[in-house]
Amino acid sequence: MEPKIILRPETRLVLTPMIQQALKILQMPTLELANMVNQELAENPMLEEGDNGELDSLASKPEIRDTSVGSKGERTQEVDLDENHTKTTEVEQDRWNEYFWNSEEYEIPRYGREKRTEYMEPQVAKQSTLEEHLLWQFRLVCKNEKEFRIGELIIGNLDERGFFPLALEEIAQAAGCDADAVADALEIVQSLEPVGVGARNVEESLLIQLRYLSNRNELAETIVEKHFLALERHHIDAIARAEKISRDQVIAAAKVIAALDPYPGRHSFAGNIQYVIPDVIVEKHDDQYIIFINDDQLPELRLSHTYRKLMRKGADVGEDTKKFLSDKLQRATWLMKSIDQRRKTLYRVVETILDVQMDFFEKGIEFLKPLTLREIAERVELHESTISRVTSQKYIQTPRGLYEFKYFFSSQIKTADGVGVSSTSVKAALNEVIAQENPQRPLSDQKLTELLGQQGFNIARRTVAKYREESNILPASQRKHFE
Repeated sequence: MEPKIILRPETRLVLTPMIQQALKILQMPTLELANMVNQELAENPMLEEGDNGELDSLASKPEIRDTSVGSKGERTQEVDLDENHTKTTEVEQDRWNEYFWNSEEYEIPRYGREKRTEYMEPQVAKQSTLEEHLLWQFRLVCKNEKEFRIGELIIGNLDERGFFPLALEEIAQAAGCDADAVADALEIVQSLEPVGVGARNVEESLLIQLRYLSNRNELAETIVEKHFLALERHHIDAIARAEKISRDQVIAAAKVIAALDPYPGRHSFAGNIQYVIPDVIVEKHDDQYIIFINDDQLPELRLSHTYRKLMRKGADVGEDTKKFLSDKLQRATWLMKSIDQRRKTLYRVVETILDVQMDFFEKGIEFLKPLTLREIAERVELHESTISRVTSQKYIQTPRGLYEFKYFFSSQIKTADGVGVSSTSVKAALNEVIAQENPQRPLSDQKLTELLGQQGFNIARRTVAKYREESNILPASQRKHFE
């Protein structure tokens, strides 16, 4: 064998950096895109932020003119700023058309430009995390720096529920002490607020909380310590026989236990609140739905007059400077074009969703239709992956509430008469049935299947169990309330 150089022709689809940037912009939610645009404004001298009265965007600047009409009536645009400006190549333009919808002009209302938003982003003070809250308390009660170091290691290893999942020996090895010192520090952590953190499991967490109640209930502690599994399964009579007490006494103790939080760290400190700003707003006016692209967070862009004049000077500008400005100009115009195309594609996708799901907007969740990315892709004549990027991590505000785009996409379930309905509608019907059940006699999955069948939903019991779990609803044995 010997090394050889062999020429072999092959066809490959290569994405240019600009196409990659356009796809990335397509996928970005509004706030993330606004951050990227602001960063580009700071780095690209060819870009400036303009006011509404003096816009120089792709749609309004005089240097960009209509040159041709596409196959479906779309006017394409060409940048003509300087003969030395590097124009988009034909190959690159062809690839652009392969990835993005290319159709007639659409009048796309802008919610933030012509109509001011009716909401303001709330200003919220930073919320302390569970770790910060516990460390602050531990600092006040610990005896010395060594004990604080041990407590710091314990608190730093608590999971999202507030539980301590490690062995004492692991902390002892890390802190350079014995296991008894770790056990003492863990006992202090378990006494901090919220009470119950630092426990190894749910039973220990409940026991800690019961022992710190102002009126201790020894029966409740005994039930958690000895009959926790029976309590989970609501075997009240079995616990009463084992402890030789009345059923009413067990129920009274069980109500005390039910009032406790089995995961004290999960709910008390959930981290900073995140606010969602919709990317698209759908409003109803005079029996018609109007789609607004909510780009109020995006700065208006224009090309710099100063640097364009500098490029026109020709001989007065060095070759390196001309090349630098030419590259920045190409990047600026492509960014503006990508943002404009994102708006058009987003508008077209929402328009199609609105057309398909009109019954939902008019009548409610029960009338949500099954819908897939492929169906939308076929309607707007784009690739399915492009639709996936458009709908990723984006939200739409409607007269019925704020929804993530993926809410409108669901699989199909056949009804008894053969009509396809959305799985989301089935989940809504399931939640409604469970909400109306008798708390003392909750419905089993089999009974839920029968009741949904009476409503025309022909689904299996295992599907009902799956939808119940996806809705975070406990099984019937754990939904039963104490009488």
